[in-house]
Amino acid sequence: MAATSPAAPIALTENALRPDKGGKTGRLINVRTNFFAIKKLQVDTIYHYDVAISPEIPADKARQLWKVIESTFPELSKNKTVFDGKCNAYAAEEMTVDRLTRKVELPDSGRAPAPAAAVAPAKGGAKGGPKGGAKGGKGGAKGGAAPAAPTAQTGGPPAKNKNEFTVKITKANVIELEELHRFLRREGPITPGCLTAIQALNIVMSHKLFSEMVSHGRSAYTPNNAQNLGGGIEKWDGIFQSVRPGQGKLFANIDVANTAFIKGGNAAELVAEIKGARTIDEFRGRKLQKRDIQELSKHFKGCSFTVNHRGGDFKKKFKVSEISQQGAESITFTQELNNGSTKKVTIPQYYEAAYNLRLRYPFMPCIGVKGRDNQTMYFPLEVCNIVSGRRYTKRLNPQQTAEMIRGTCIGPDQRAAKIQASFPVLDFEHNEYLKGFQMEISKEMQVVPARVLPPPEIEYRNNISLTPRDGGWQLNPSRKMVQGATLSSWGILVFENERRLPKSQVENFVRELTGTLAENGMSVPQRNPPIMYAQPGNVERNIDSMWTTIRQDCKIDPQMILVVLPDVCQTYSVIKTYCETTHKTGVMTQCVLSKKVSRPSKQYCGLLGLKINSKLGGINNTLSKSSIPFLSQAPTMIIGADVTHPAPGESRPSVVAVVASMDQYAFKYAGRIKVQTSGVEVIDGLKFMVYQLLSAFAEKNRQYPKRILFYRDGVSEGQYADVMRTEVSAVREAVEHVNGTAQLNQPYRPTLTFCVVKKRHHARLFPMKPNEADRSGNCVAGTVVDTVITHPTEFDFYLQSHGGLQGTSRPTLYHVLLDENKFTSDALQSLTYRLCHVYARCPKSVSIVPSVYYAHLLAYRARHYQGGDFSDTASSISGSDAGNVPTFTTANALKNLMYFV
Repeated sequence: MAATSPAAPIALTENALRPDKGGKTGRLINVRTNFFAIKKLQVDTIYHYDVAISPEIPADKARQLWKVIESTFPELSKNKTVFDGKCNAYAAEEMTVDRLTRKVELPDSGRAPAPAAAVAPAKGGAKGGPKGGAKGGKGGAKGGAAPAAPTAQTGGPPAKNKNEFTVKITKANVIELEELHRFLRREGPITPGCLTAIQALNIVMSHKLFSEMVSHGRSAYTPNNAQNLGGGIEKWDGIFQSVRPGQGKLFANIDVANTAFIKGGNAAELVAEIKGARTIDEFRGRKLQKRDIQELSKHFKGCSFTVNHRGGDFKKKFKVSEISQQGAESITFTQELNNGSTKKVTIPQYYEAAYNLRLRYPFMPCIGVKGRDNQTMYFPLEVCNIVSGRRYTKRLNPQQTAEMIRGTCIGPDQRAAKIQASFPVLDFEHNEYLKGFQMEISKEMQVVPARVLPPPEIEYRNNISLTPRDGGWQLNPSRKMVQGATLSSWGILVFENERRLPKSQVENFVRELTGTLAENGMSVPQRNPPIMYAQPGNVERNIDSMWTTIRQDCKIDPQMILVVLPDVCQTYSVIKTYCETTHKTGVMTQCVLSKKVSRPSKQYCGLLGLKINSKLGGINNTLSKSSIPFLSQAPTMIIGADVTHPAPGESRPSVVAVVASMDQYAFKYAGRIKVQTSGVEVIDGLKFMVYQLLSAFAEKNRQYPKRILFYRDGVSEGQYADVMRTEVSAVREAVEHVNGTAQLNQPYRPTLTFCVVKKRHHARLFPMKPNEADRSGNCVAGTVVDTVITHPTEFDFYLQSHGGLQGTSRPTLYHVLLDENKFTSDALQSLTYRLCHVYARCPKSVSIVPSVYYAHLLAYRARHYQGGDFSDTASSISGSDAGNVPTFTTANALKNLMYFV
């Protein structure tokens, strides 16, 4: 009998496997984490059911309906079945039938007669009834008659019960948890069954809480202790919870959460707050303008509200579709009287006659609600109460952002205490759903081994070096820039009133700046650059005039224009767009605020000098070659890539930014940007962006990089396969494009490591001892965790590379998808940490690897080309040099410089 060959080993993952049992470099410590062990999970099988609810309803309402289903469906009475609010239900025991369909009524104390409100139809008809009348304008009836308000329903069954739903429950799948346990034990790959099991356990853990609180994503929020952010917005606190696979076991990742909600309350009072009025009466003499109405419509659209003129028993909710352009007293409609005659009445007149309610603010606009036949019913603001609980998804303004940061910035000890204080709310011990799935969650934070990596030596000119402390170091004139640029052709363009910023103050700032630049190692032959105050009107014309003045004064093309702005404003976007994409030669600019110019400090000028030197092609500081062997042993390119998406409600495309190092120190970077379909994360056209950067590297170094380390930001776990299939392939295609176009002696075959960088997670590390914390109470810079709470099989690690300033520091998660460079855990962790010390804009170690940081900055710069955060105006877009991929056209003189820092 022939001998059988041994079975092939099981492929645990298509991504990079962890190369060892974790790193060894660094000082060993223990840290607490906000991971809580799932110490018991004895259910073997989970039954998955598809749930279809018709008509469709929001998740919060669907969860309320599910409570009715649980208590009235005998097939579910024996099970504690959990529901995700959408279309999935999970049970620990099988239902007695595989499929059932029932009609279910959701009790609603607000189901009552139709409200009294003025109605403006989509199309005109006969006067007098709810369906008749002249066509109303967008913000209310404009002249002519609007139809009468509907009368209250006094008898007979309704045409359709809006609270009755058809529910279909169908058995979809049987989930065997042994598959998940094998994955956790490193005996099998993570399969679709494992992912479905983790999804089911997430629903089991969150079902009770989400049924009782306002939920979004994996967080549940409460209005208790809400913080006013201004402008009709408030911050709610919440609890985040997620089931995460670790090494050998599952964990519950629990964290505090905060997000912005639209404030509830009387609509008229909220309008006064949003528009900055002390009282509603201020609007008697200050009519709301069209832009005010548009702003209010955007703010309230989709919000639910109740009315206060029908008595406490009337709790029916309506949904805002618009705010009327006119005040209630200006909206009229034709009312049919009992004797068959008609008369034209205003909304205040109707409310006084029908409800004996005299409106206090008839000059205020109304809330519009879409009714049957596309009619619009109008409710006076003062009778409407906005229901709280709707998330505010638009971008916060600077004042609201500052308030949000103040309200959420808590130190690690406070954060850990708040997490522990959430357990009575979570109430895992008495959760009947967890018990139904035989699931127990520890109340103790998981303690995990960690290491503190040693900081690298920072090198300056003439072999002067220093060792950072707590992730930072001081600028000092005794330490000169490694390569100081020469600033010989430049000028100052001031967009501030000369009376507020006199020329003498600008000259004083120039003296301080040029002196500091020279002290720190730059050459500044031109110590008295021309100073020009911008003329009112066209920004581009002022730039051209300044450019010409510098050219005449210095006899060579300008290297840089230093622009003084009164504040952060639209002018910044116009300047950057014109100088970097439209100007005939391209102009490097450095913007400063007038308040910094009027009161210059050496520290500010020193930090400004770091940016100026980097933009002009200099090198501020480096690491010793011995500390970065991966870069020094062979020509190496570090790439960073990011995709930024427009804010909700914006119609702009997404922006792709890719940067790549151009020197042996990984200090100098060049970047490329393009746009793609809004909301798409996987980069389209990456091949030609990487090809252009490879060509730029070869032009500068006279050879192509032999190694590529690609850090990719912003990719979720569910997109890893798409990224491997699309982006990793695109890098290889770029290499083949080099082989097809360059004259090479041998095929070009660089080795590639592709690593995803993640900051949007809820893992936090807490020091166990005071002497293991920095001054902010956080773990010290260089803390790395790569066991226990990391992936069971794949190559990932948490690295806290920066010193804490305020709040609780967030470690960065690095997850390797491909590793042709054969890194050990120590090698990649140490290299990544050391690279974080070579960031051009400050003498600190930063929280993410600089290539990704620069990709962020470049993508943000492209947002300014689209009009910044101040406008929806999109910039002009043209084809690129290679492959006709849509991209912004950066000036040739700038595209390989760090104009974006």
